[in-house]
Amino acid sequence: MTAAENLKEHGIKNTPQRQVILAYLMTSHEHPSIEMIYDHVRKNGFSVSLATVYNTLELLQDNKLITEVAPDNDGHMRYDHLDKPHYHVICVSCNKIVDVYDDSFKRLEQKGATETGYQIYSSQYEVYGLCPACQAKQQALQD
Repeated sequence: MTAAENLKEHGIKNTPQRQVILAYLMTSHEHPSIEMIYDHVRKNGFSVSLATVYNTLELLQDNKLITEVAPDNDGHMRYDHLDKPHYHVICVSCNKIVDVYDDSFKRLEQKGATETGYQIYSSQYEVYGLCPACQAKQQALQD
């Protein structure tokens, strides 16, 4: 599904700025920050303010098209498209984020709903560790 189709399906007015922001998040594997998204939009020839990017991200979040992911080392939130069920493995050293496509955590949502009586709207599962590159750097320092 294209960005334009996603916007239409969720009843969101399709503007060029919204479309380019969502398309970037749909195709990016780097879980960009607001600043990265802003730079991408401007480099693609769109005149847009940082406030427009913030507002668009909030609108896309409210409509469950994207989600916030753990902040980078500078404290900037990062964003991800909600397409297929997946969770994130995040390096505690360099903040690299890798998507792991597996929906087994959905059983935890169901169990949580059953045991608590809650109506579950969403969940976010993140695993923290040290990526292979940072492990190698750490090992090199120890040698």
